[in-house]
Amino acid sequence: MKQKTKNIVLIAVLLCILFVAYRFSIAKTFAIHSEVSKLEYEKEKYLAAPIQLAALKKKEQQLEAILRKNNLKGSSLQHNLLKTLNSLSNMSEIKVIAFEEPHIYDDEVTKEEITTYDFILQGDYKALIEVIYALEQQYSFGNIVQVHFEKKKNFRTGVTYLQCRVLLQRLN
Repeated sequence: MKQKTKNIVLIAVLLCILFVAYRFSIAKTFAIHSEVSKLEYEKEKYLAAPIQLAALKKKEQQLEAILRKNNLKGSSLQHNLLKTLNSLSNMSEIKVIAFEEPHIYDDEVTKEEITTYDFILQGDYKALIEVIYALEQQYSFGNIVQVHFEKKKNFRTGVTYLQCRVLLQRLN
């Protein structure tokens, strides 16, 4: 055999040996390395869980303090809003005429849920403004997005009265 042929055969055998070595040892090493790194990541997450749990408990206590501060008790926001409107109507001279079912809108882009509460109040202008101000400033039900005043007349009795339609919006 000539030297050139020997070199070609040597290179071919060397490439075959490298391929076999990669196939049986180096590939397994890479697989084990990726598995070890995945397990280390899970271990870090597991060790960080008590810290996250403590942070979540602290945040829950802060949120409960905010709810107590803003006079919100219970879990149903609609129930709390209606109860607040009734207590405000007892203190001032307004009436809750209608409280519609809330409209819920799911925004697919931002993945937010927007709940809009629609209710109608009746009374004099000053009392209505005081109730709306109290809803905005003293209670954290959401943002008042629309207030529509309408003067109506009862033709049977000849009495005129003022109604106020309020749209209150909350991001969930």
